[in-house]
Amino acid sequence: MTFLADAFRQVDTSSDLAKLEICLSLMERLPDFLAYKNMSYDLLALDPDGKVADVACGLGFDLPRLKQLVPTGEVTGFDLSENFVKAAQSNVVDVLGTEDPSVTVRQGDIHALGCEPDLFDAARIDRSLQHIPDPAAAIAGMARIVRPRGIVCAAEPDWSSFVIGSDMPAASRQVEAAFRRGFRNPLIGQQLPAMFGTQLSVTHHSAHPILLRSLSDAEIIFDITHTAERCVESGDMSATESRSFLDNLRKAEETGTFFALLIIHVVSGRKH
Repeated sequence: MTFLADAFRQVDTSSDLAKLEICLSLMERLPDFLAYKNMSYDLLALDPDGKVADVACGLGFDLPRLKQLVPTGEVTGFDLSENFVKAAQSNVVDVLGTEDPSVTVRQGDIHALGCEPDLFDAARIDRSLQHIPDPAAAIAGMARIVRPRGIVCAAEPDWSSFVIGSDMPAASRQVEAAFRRGFRNPLIGQQLPAMFGTQLSVTHHSAHPILLRSLSDAEIIFDITHTAERCVESGDMSATESRSFLDNLRKAEETGTFFALLIIHVVSGRKH
């Protein structure tokens, strides 16, 4: 059994593509996710004729929103996954109602984006540095493609902040730790300011809580049941303890006391 994060690293070879799409689509509907996303758009300080890059754009949900900010400008999405590029292209057309040549999606490696330097006024990335081998190189790549004085913005989770509320705190800590281990860079959220500071002039840093009160939503985003099963497989938790933990979460859902919490850090910087 693999972690959900494993599938995000290997989208085109994953058997969980539909699961990834469900997860990403749910995030796009939840108010806490939309709140930090809207801030990240504002931080780009785009003019109506600006050019903006959305790096590791996934299913492309952010591209039409960015287009609203640059009605006479250009939006370019980049993603390593061929499946995600195709899905993003389709989603953009669905949202805009037509093909728009000023909104494009290109396949490209986040570590070495295949475009000339100083091309964009701004670039953003959202919840993708947590998955990649070299986030500092990716930030440098985004800085390379924006013009001097251009803005780079990143929004990333700090998985040390991840909490599953339950009456079995020891079991919660085991599942939280197991899920955290699935990420290449689980602390990237808290590391962003220092990473940006080595390459850019930091212009903003804020932290945003993602609070889920629905167990079904938390299962989709945090893969709680499968992670508990993995804890049993690894010997970190007994099968009885896993069942009791999951039962405890279901009872909390019934009484309206269930919650899961994660902090997303949003950092922006200006190119020197």
